[in-house]
Amino acid sequence: MKREYIQDMRGIPGSAGTPWLRSDVDGYPELAGDHEADVLILGGGITGALIARRLSAQGRHVVILERRRVASSTTGHSTAKVTALHGASWLELLRENPRGTIREWAIANLAAVDELSDIALATGTNCSLRTLPAYLTAGDASAEASFDQHVAALLSAGLPVTALQAPDPFNAAAVELPGQATIDPAAFVVGVLSSLGANSDIYERSPVRSLKHTDGGWRATCDGGSVWSPIAILADHAPSHDTGGFFARLFPYSHYVLEVVPKIAIPDGMWLQVGGDSLTLRPTNKPDGTWIVSGQRTRTGSEDDARESYASVAATVTKLLGEVKVLRHWSAHDYETPDGLPFIGEAPLGRNLFMAAGYAGWGMTKSVVASSIITEGVDGRSSALAQMLSPSRMPRFNWVAPLMGEGATVGKEFLGGHLRLKRNRPHRDSHAGHACTHLGCETKWNTAEGTVDCPCHGSRYDQDGHLLHGPATKDITTPS
Repeated sequence: MKREYIQDMRGIPGSAGTPWLRSDVDGYPELAGDHEADVLILGGGITGALIARRLSAQGRHVVILERRRVASSTTGHSTAKVTALHGASWLELLRENPRGTIREWAIANLAAVDELSDIALATGTNCSLRTLPAYLTAGDASAEASFDQHVAALLSAGLPVTALQAPDPFNAAAVELPGQATIDPAAFVVGVLSSLGANSDIYERSPVRSLKHTDGGWRATCDGGSVWSPIAILADHAPSHDTGGFFARLFPYSHYVLEVVPKIAIPDGMWLQVGGDSLTLRPTNKPDGTWIVSGQRTRTGSEDDARESYASVAATVTKLLGEVKVLRHWSAHDYETPDGLPFIGEAPLGRNLFMAAGYAGWGMTKSVVASSIITEGVDGRSSALAQMLSPSRMPRFNWVAPLMGEGATVGKEFLGGHLRLKRNRPHRDSHAGHACTHLGCETKWNTAEGTVDCPCHGSRYDQDGHLLHGPATKDITTPS
């Protein structure tokens, strides 16, 4: 099984897939037989790896079950900007939450940058770690006119930014946050997992078909065996065992990414625009001077032709940088939440079942915070930050509009899809058009990446119906 699941499709410049997953690495075995563990982790991405590192260091026997290959899903398709400068989110969070609460969240993300860098150095991981500043800059005249609000919000949240005027090609108001980082996220995860030692067992190609509470613990059943543990942790992006209706509170979005070779010099650092085209740019460590550029946020599965999103990103990059050579393209798949804060901690109605989801595109730092909160939860400890991010936190008034909007979108897709499904007209070259195995929404063919996507809750499959990631847990099978 290849690590990369995106296919080359016609009409898009550059090859499909991220630079992090281009070369193969030695894999882990598939699960066979019945096993027991002190802690069971579902998901072999950055969150699962960091949690396993903390818990195995305590002497706990940890088992990780990964559906495909470690780091091959959301982590491997990240743009890997390790920064607490999360776009416009700090201004939005401060509008709806007490300042003291948001300051604590900001400080945790700042500390996460240093912790992730320290882990990379301590494990000797060859993950292209590089320390550099991050910049937030206005993307158009309207954003520049109100940019002072972002500056004030960042300072109020406790982020030590400095205001400045961004040079060419941005030429706009900006702030600088020093001491941030970039990494190769897949190499980082592989390095962390390699450092765990004999107290941890990792299984790839082991999709969890069911997770059930039994004998005072949790049993995960895969095709070739099972694992029982008193503690289970859902680090699988969207919880496959959903005890709190999170499929309706996690909104699936895709961000489209290009790796390009620009012909002009770009000031070193990570650049994040607010307003305008909302592009983000970060350099790689490659000698040919490539940059990774992201933009064009769309709801997963919402487009008739996803190639248009890549074309849009290419057009906006050209507008900013002039002509560029496109080497690669891929999309980053993220979940957002109604209040802009992730769900991290013990799942509702699930004793000793923990989860982390809803990173909204900033998983490099939020995964570090999640590993700390969940490890404390496993130890029976809590904190004010853990209570703020708890999956059991009560909905607030500001949840109403996002939930209604998403509910309307899902309802439209569900009803319309069922009417089309009755006509039984699936895509001729794939399993697209058949029902998603989550809640039965009609799946769509992704013309840009060769995947089968669910527009309701973001489950993705390969063209043959094999599940790539949830919230679905089963493959699509055609009727006999």
